[in-house]
Amino acid sequence: MEPSERWSIRVDDGVLVVELPHGTGLSPSDGESLLDRWRTLSAERRVDAVVLVVRTTRPCSDAGRRTLRLAARAAADRGVTRFAVVAERPKRRYLERTMDVDGIDAEPFNDAAAAVQWAKCPSEPAASVATE
Repeated sequence: MEPSERWSIRVDDGVLVVELPHGTGLSPSDGESLLDRWRTLSAERRVDAVVLVVRTTRPCSDAGRRTLRLAARAAADRGVTRFAVVAERPKRRYLERTMDVDGIDAEPFNDAAAAVQWAKCPSEPAASVATE
């Protein structure tokens, strides 16, 4: 895992997991750093799915929106079509709209562990908020 003061990112069995803890805000330089790390991990390892865990309730900055759109596009360009978004309902909907990129199936979740399990096992039905 490559932690930052503001985020962490890791690859877990082909799943890129990005976590933004409580109180996280992304400045333009934070966004560039996260995007650089995202691209590096995606190039170094096989990534089949992405799980984005957002625990903060802070409004999304312009830099955060830009980072999310560019990261989603970069993943889609590498063939990733499965994304899980873990956040509270209003934030989750906002994030799904922000990363609306052709070819990406964003599945909403309340629980990070359930999201990672879904991302690792595409043949299993999702225990997402949509099916709970």
